[in-house]
Amino acid sequence: MDDLERLVDAEEAGKVLGLKPPTVRRLAAAHELPVVRPTGKRALRFRLRDLMDLMRLRTDPMRQKIK
Repeated sequence: MDDLERLVDAEEAGKVLGLKPPTVRRLAAAHELPVVRPTGKRALRFRLRDLMDLMRLRTDPMRQKIK
């Protein structure tokens, strides 16, 4: 499996995004952050590729308009 397809929890996602885990969970609940629920409603996992794409958009907002 590609490392970017790996699923991470809210704590690790927070480290990648520079956010605290409660903020990551709040963004997921608000549908502002893509989330994977592998085992049901409560378990939140985030695909590393989605987090990296989000980081790219945050650092290069013009890229979003070009696509």
